[in-house]
Amino acid sequence: MNAPLDEELVLKFSHNVLEHLGLKLYQNKPTNVLAELVSNSWDAFSESVWIDLDTSPTGNPVAIAVSDNGIGMDQNALRQSYLVVGKPKREKGFVSVSPDGKKTRPPMGRKGIGKLAPFGVAKEVDLISVRNGYATWLRFNYDDMLNSEGNYSTFSEYKPDVIALDERLEKLDPSLAKKGGELVRKFVERIKGSGAGTMVLSHDLTIRRPITVEALMESLGRRFTVTLAREDFAVVVNDQVVTEEFVFPEWEVRYPSEGVTTSFVNTPSGVKEVRHWVGFVKSASWPQEEAGVGVYAHGKIAQDRPFLFGVKGNEIFTRYMYAVVEADWIDELAYDAISTDRTSINWDDPNFDAFYDWGGGLVKEWINNYQRHLKNKAKEDGRAAVDKVVDRTNIGIRDSEKEHLTDLLSDITPRLGRDKEAQERLVEATVRAWVHEPARRLIKKLWEEASRFDADRFTLVLDKLVEQLVPESLSLAVVFSQRVYALTQLERHINLGKETQLQVLLEQFPWILDNDYESFFPRRALKTLCEEAFENGLSVARSVHIASPADYTKPDFVFFGNSDNQTILIVELKGPDDVAAWPEYEQLHSYMSFVQSRNSSSLVKGILLARSFDEGICRQKPPTVEFIEWPMLLLKSRRDHMALLAGLIAGTEADAQDSRIQQVCELGGEPVKEFLKKMQETNPELSGLVGKLT
Repeated sequence: MNAPLDEELVLKFSHNVLEHLGLKLYQNKPTNVLAELVSNSWDAFSESVWIDLDTSPTGNPVAIAVSDNGIGMDQNALRQSYLVVGKPKREKGFVSVSPDGKKTRPPMGRKGIGKLAPFGVAKEVDLISVRNGYATWLRFNYDDMLNSEGNYSTFSEYKPDVIALDERLEKLDPSLAKKGGELVRKFVERIKGSGAGTMVLSHDLTIRRPITVEALMESLGRRFTVTLAREDFAVVVNDQVVTEEFVFPEWEVRYPSEGVTTSFVNTPSGVKEVRHWVGFVKSASWPQEEAGVGVYAHGKIAQDRPFLFGVKGNEIFTRYMYAVVEADWIDELAYDAISTDRTSINWDDPNFDAFYDWGGGLVKEWINNYQRHLKNKAKEDGRAAVDKVVDRTNIGIRDSEKEHLTDLLSDITPRLGRDKEAQERLVEATVRAWVHEPARRLIKKLWEEASRFDADRFTLVLDKLVEQLVPESLSLAVVFSQRVYALTQLERHINLGKETQLQVLLEQFPWILDNDYESFFPRRALKTLCEEAFENGLSVARSVHIASPADYTKPDFVFFGNSDNQTILIVELKGPDDVAAWPEYEQLHSYMSFVQSRNSSSLVKGILLARSFDEGICRQKPPTVEFIEWPMLLLKSRRDHMALLAGLIAGTEADAQDSRIQQVCELGGEPVKEFLKKMQETNPELSGLVGKLT
């Protein structure tokens, strides 16, 4: 039943409620205060909410007004709702219907205490509410309310100042405001068409720091999802509509790329719908406490950031995360599970166990997706960084090595976050380590010290030199063990009589012929020279078939030269089952003579490779020609590499736990393991090492 219109407008409250739910809960938190007032405007079915800041020339706030074009309140509504602190706002379920029956909305408010929020930032608050073209203007003073009759254990009654009572809207006098009269005038202009709405004008403010429009728009947009997602609800700050461009930074990556993803969670109260999205920014301009996940219920924050559903140890990634999880059902339980200040949810509630676990899995999935994105991007950026460092430092490495370095760095650099300087330092250090530069520089310095022969320091310097050479020796040991494995596999192919790409193999790995040819490289130009000579009738030798590597299924000729071109090596290859005789020897000798005539200052040598050789040619060959049988070549090469491997390991006092020693066995395979077993028979110092390895 409606109260008589002449009944006084009285606020009934407890001092304890006023102090703890007004001043202390929202003290110096203007965004939280405004969020509560925006919530009230939503519940009043407003389509627009205007937030206006009246500031001093220095930028400090003088008055703050929040107004809307909602249904407004007359005297009866004020008495029965607004002036009753703590009256529950949900009496008919979780959907509110406007008085005209044309609108429905899930209510945001629940506890009925949002009206006290302005006292967290102001000592005096004016309320102007308009319905059906008639306005009521009340003024509340915080100090007077605390000084009213009553105490912390009893209820008090406070009579606000009545500035206007059922005044025609067009006759409302803005000059009656102590501060912010211009804001009152703007409110009247905005709602004169509908004749309904509410304004809360806070003045005599207790906050002193400046409030910028940009910061306010950003904060409000992040506390509500309805401000951005609903066409029938707009928030306007100093005449600027709050949109995503004012709220969110530029996303480096977003999941999904637009819109939201809908999931379902099994809870004790049934299957619940959850909507969610996450963005990772290019640069985290926000404080740490504003990163992470925000959980929303009916468009309003319920669990504020920073929050990650219990996921820890990924701060370097979550620092750039901004996620929204909408779970309306949290606010539809029979009891209130959201804290009064809308900063946290009661996660100890069994109803949220499955939701909490699901959220933790979702956060991990987001982080994994983001890490994959960073790794892919790091590959692109890493290659550019490697190229930049190589160009700047003049460290020469192959393109294939650059690719390996890029892959290696792509696993590491994302963990450095956005520190470009740190990433470049890491890239340079890695490139230098890749070519052993730090160790080589140190070893060079030690050799220089040793060359000066300081009798007192000589032994010490040599000890340091040996210590530094150990890693170099072990790294070489790994290389030689791999070569042993390769030679063993090649021998098996040849012994089985299989056609192998022997020509390509020797071109790529001339060390197979002999360690003396380690520094030789293919000279295909010599092949071209021989081919042209044959075509022009300048050589009696047959034409050399210059095939592409894919066509090297039959052995042919390989031409090598060293860096100063002092030695040229021509290798004629016969098949693993072929016997070499005079025609092959004459062909090789013909090439050698022709090449020698064109390179008089070079030493031209030849090697003929075959399964076996005719006895006649063996007696006639000159010193510059060598006949090598395939099986013997591979056995000799393997034996030479085994000897080098033995020397490298025996001279290093190696530790069985050294990863390079493990790699010697792993990459060298069974031949190396068997070889090391035999080594320990003649080298007791290696017995302990080999015992651990085997």
